[in-house]
Amino acid sequence: MPDYRITHQTVYQHAAPAGAAWQMLQLQPRTEPSQECVDFQLELQPAAPDLTTRQDFFGNTRHFFSLREPHAKLSITSHAVVRREAPLLPLPGLSQPLTEARERVRLSIQTGEDCRLEQYLCGTTHVPLLAAAAAIAEPIDPSTPTLEWIAALGWQFAETFTFDAKATTVSTPLTTVLETKRGVCQDFTHLFLSCVRQHGLPAAYVSGYLLTNPPPGQPRLQGADAMHAWASVFVPDIGWVDYDPTNSCFTAQGHIVVARGRDYADVSPTRGVFSGSYSPILRVAVTVEPVE
Repeated sequence: MPDYRITHQTVYQHAAPAGAAWQMLQLQPRTEPSQECVDFQLELQPAAPDLTTRQDFFGNTRHFFSLREPHAKLSITSHAVVRREAPLLPLPGLSQPLTEARERVRLSIQTGEDCRLEQYLCGTTHVPLLAAAAAIAEPIDPSTPTLEWIAALGWQFAETFTFDAKATTVSTPLTTVLETKRGVCQDFTHLFLSCVRQHGLPAAYVSGYLLTNPPPGQPRLQGADAMHAWASVFVPDIGWVDYDPTNSCFTAQGHIVVARGRDYADVSPTRGVFSGSYSPILRVAVTVEPVE
């Protein structure tokens, strides 16, 4: 099982000193069946005397801190070492048909066997249940084995949408993404969730990192990566299966999980407020590299 080293730096630069700050972070990679967070350190400048940690409802690790002194810049740097292997999946053709899987899910919720699945079928602010999103899966036969159906939906996304880092922002609605057919991983994941949920399968949002490889003969660039996002779909008898709609693939060992939730609002890496400051400049730099 290979190890990866992740460095994630977030810097807030204020035009005039902020009087105080209150921040919540979700930067610590999860420990789960295919992944172990071996080490995690946070470096805060200025230092915060009241850093605390707790787990949220979804099992993600959250860090909280406040600064009560004026500061012109706040730097948050996380250092993590993660041991990760590719999740094991059965052959896609051996999974039950989508029609059977969604009926199993419906009965599981109705009988109380697993009521927690229902929250991953509902619409949210970031994942409205749009008819146009559900229609993306119309060409796929619902009697298709569920894992094959998920992969086929991913290829529908690849043929329909174009990755464009300048096309959207965090607040761009899905209706715009559907109209322009352009966006980034966050947009494609929210759209994928909207489609899958409307076809009866619980689906969650996953934030994390993706190992990227430099061109042959070129050094790995420091700070050039970014956080990534993908979907996790519940399949009866198999469990939660992670799929990356941006890259049209089931996740592999290079997909490092940080947080899971219903949409981006549940897993945002940093969230907080500043007093006495307006619209600070935000800079983010991420490096993911194998541990030799």
